[in-house]
Amino acid sequence: MKYVIDTDIFTLIQRQSRTSVPGLFHLVSLQIPENICTTIITFQEQAKGCLAAVNRTQSEARLLHAYNLMQDTRDAFCRLTVLPFDAIAKQHFDELIRQRIRVGTMDLRIAAIRLAHQATLVTRNTQDIERIPGLRFEDWTA
Repeated sequence: MKYVIDTDIFTLIQRQSRTSVPGLFHLVSLQIPENICTTIITFQEQAKGCLAAVNRTQSEARLLHAYNLMQDTRDAFCRLTVLPFDAIAKQHFDELIRQRIRVGTMDLRIAAIRLAHQATLVTRNTQDIERIPGLRFEDWTA
């Protein structure tokens, strides 16, 4: 089974929050690496955060930290399959919009990619995600 990790889960894994969510790392370790992927939307959100950190820093020490974070983020994405927001995902997204599902745009785009690839979304955002019909999801932090 393929699992798509959302932006929040990606961040937890990248920051190695083992003490706050030890179950997440146990479940990730049980998976075949090729079965865990993410989306271009998560890449967009992470890149935007890294760029903001670089652009707003005013001290050399923080600038080095911001660039290290950017490098670590790039390296993390290089190790994962990144699923595209392609024509099929766009069709799913348009259908979700037509249904007037009250979930943030980026979450809807991630959900649309998940639907296009018939994978299971791994998220902590179950309150919003459960509003999306037909979306399989799991919370590995619970």
